[in-house]
Amino acid sequence: MIIRNGQVALPGSPRLVRADLQVADGKISAIGTKLAADGEPEVEAGDLEVFPGGIDPHVHFFDPGFPDKEDFFHGTAAAAAGGVTTIIDMPDTSDPQVINLKNLKHKRSLVERKAVVDFALFGGVSAQAFASGFPRWMHELAPYVPAFKTYATSGSALFSRLNHYQFYRVLEVARALQRPILLHAEDADFVLPAGEALRESGDSPRVFYQSRPEIAETLAVFAASEIAETLQAPLHIVHIGTARAAEIVGGRSTTTGETCPQYLAFDLTDFERIGSPLKITPPVKQAGEKNALWHHLAGGVIDFVASDHAPGSHAEKNTGSIWTDYAGIPGAPTLFPYLYSGGLREGRLTLPRFLEVTSGAAARRYGLDDRKGRIEVGMDADLTLVDPAAIRVVRGAESFSRGKITPFEGMQMHGHVYATLVRGTVVYRDGEIIAEPGTGRFVAPAAAESEAPR
Repeated sequence: MIIRNGQVALPGSPRLVRADLQVADGKISAIGTKLAADGEPEVEAGDLEVFPGGIDPHVHFFDPGFPDKEDFFHGTAAAAAGGVTTIIDMPDTSDPQVINLKNLKHKRSLVERKAVVDFALFGGVSAQAFASGFPRWMHELAPYVPAFKTYATSGSALFSRLNHYQFYRVLEVARALQRPILLHAEDADFVLPAGEALRESGDSPRVFYQSRPEIAETLAVFAASEIAETLQAPLHIVHIGTARAAEIVGGRSTTTGETCPQYLAFDLTDFERIGSPLKITPPVKQAGEKNALWHHLAGGVIDFVASDHAPGSHAEKNTGSIWTDYAGIPGAPTLFPYLYSGGLREGRLTLPRFLEVTSGAAARRYGLDDRKGRIEVGMDADLTLVDPAAIRVVRGAESFSRGKITPFEGMQMHGHVYATLVRGTVVYRDGEIIAEPGTGRFVAPAAAESEAPR
């Protein structure tokens, strides 16, 4: 097809450029003005803005195992409606967990038939791997995963945290494999005793926050990044919610970091007002942190933004106690729209920086930048078309996600994702999923074949 007269976000340009895009065999084949047509269909973009498809490099789709919470069709459909064309799914919240090649093959065989956007799968390393499987499982997974996920505080009883020695060993392997280690950074020696002590003192968002405050995050980030710096091993800190943690990351040579819209949009006063729909871990922090995080994101101290999409059911989010209410939100549908509205449109992010934090930087970090992350001839035709004149109000009930409870409920956002294209195929347009399940493909880092063993 040819997309005519769009306002296109091109690499390195400080402003949108009026241009045509030609798509052939799923790739961008030409960029210019008044491109000659050869019988292919044409789409008049009019006043639409055309961006590289968003990359959401941190989602939990719970599939297989817990599809009532989220499955790959509903999760990728929700991502597509939010302008995201590639997601990377976490290894620890499906059953089986993606901790070895056998489990990756099994998961891929089940979820690929459901996906409407492209996807990669992270591998995982927990304390359990040291009883069997380490480091062999990392070596067998490495060609097919962009990184490995770990925890400084246990994600679950079946995926336990690494102690410092185990983390050191994992980073040694990561250095040899040249695959980043992703870390959920909250210090167990603070969080676990604090939670035990404070549970008896109250049942409120503020007391829950006090069990996992800023210092719990910075302690974990400092220790992990010091180990990574010593080894010169690749480390990535996920969902940074504390400015000091971001500053530590920014001062390291081999460590990168991401934040999430929820840490840019909300703080503790919002958590006290909204309650369970905003319960996440790490929790949102004190007033002032979000403005500092915006500053660090705009300045490149924080590398990119991810959603940490992990919805909970109505029952899970409403147990009667903030301590037992499920921690997680359905973030994929609001990731790109929030950064467009609150970042680009409000002037917090320049156009080049907006492109970096929504697609380019994650594509580079995870070895997908040979085909994803920018509008350029030869790249996948992953495109997000935005109507800049529209104003949308977030309504969780209208989301394609199985998760309907969102802290962004009722928030007004400038701009509307009108259409999303994955490798030239329109998967979403004006409120409807157009593509069939299975349109999305499994993708692996540049050094491996995308058609990894099934």
